[in-house]
Amino acid sequence: MTKIYVMRQTMLNKHMKHFIYKTTHKNGKYYIGRHSTDNIDDGYMGSGKWPRSIKDKSTLSREILAYADNIEDLKLLEGKYLAEHYGKPNCMNGTADPVGFDTDNNPMKRPEVVEKLSGDNHWTHTNPEKRQIIIDLQKEKYSKGKHNWSNDHPNKDGAISRRTAELGRNIFQTNNPSIWRSEQGIHHWQNGNAPNANGALNKKLVAEGRHNFQGPDLNNRRIAAGTHNFVGADSNLKRLAEGRHPSQMKKTCEHCGKESSVGMYTRWHGNNCKLAWERCRLLG
Repeated sequence: MTKIYVMRQTMLNKHMKHFIYKTTHKNGKYYIGRHSTDNIDDGYMGSGKWPRSIKDKSTLSREILAYADNIEDLKLLEGKYLAEHYGKPNCMNGTADPVGFDTDNNPMKRPEVVEKLSGDNHWTHTNPEKRQIIIDLQKEKYSKGKHNWSNDHPNKDGAISRRTAELGRNIFQTNNPSIWRSEQGIHHWQNGNAPNANGALNKKLVAEGRHNFQGPDLNNRRIAAGTHNFVGADSNLKRLAEGRHPSQMKKTCEHCGKESSVGMYTRWHGNNCKLAWERCRLLG
C-alpha cells in the first residue's frame, strides 16, 4: 500500500459515516448491507450480486436503518440485521454472514489490483481448463438433478421473464444491454466479431446444405424431420396439418413466373426479382 494511499485513507476516515442500509426495489424485494462514506448522499445502492444486477437504478430506493461509530461496530450491527432478515421471502441477501470489504478498504478500488485481476489476467483466461472443469461439474449436477437450481430455479420455464415482460420491467424492455453496449462500442459482436461477419455464417450454412433460403426441398425435409424452426409450437403444427402454414402456401412471381412459398416471396424474392428490376429500369 503506497504512502499516498494511506494518507488519503487517513483523511477520509475523519469524515466517514458508517451505517446499515436497506435497498428496496419497487416490487418489494430488498437488500441489507453496510456502507462507509464521506458523502452520505453518494447514491450507493449496494455492491452485492442482487443490487448490481438491477440495471435501472431508478427502480431502487435506499433507507438508512442504523449508524455505527466505527467499522468494527458496523460489522456487528450488520450481522444482527442480517440474522433478522435473511431467509424472508423478499430478502435478496445471499448469506446471513457480514461479508465483503469495507468501502474504504476494498482492494478492487485500487487500479493496480483491478489490472492484476481483470481482462486477460482474469482467472478464466489464465486457467481455461479450470473454468471448463467448473462448467462441466455444474452441467453434471444439473443433469442428475443435484444442482440447487435443478427443480427450484427462480426462472424455471421463463416465469420471471414472462412476469417482468407483462409488467414492462424486463431488462430487455427498460435497459437492453445490446443497445447500450452497441452505443458504447463494446458489444461482443462489433468490430468484425459477429457470427455472420462478411457472410461467414451464411456461407457455412450453404456449404452444409442447412441454409433456410436453399429452396422448398430443404424446408420440406426439415418439416418432415421435425427440425424446421416453424414446427415448434402447437399452432404451427396445426397449421401444417391443415395445409395453411406459410411454408406450404405457394405464390407465383408475376414477373418471372418462379413459384415459391408465400413467406419466401414476401421476405426475399418479391423485392429481389431480377426481371422485375430490369423492367422497372427499362420503364424509367
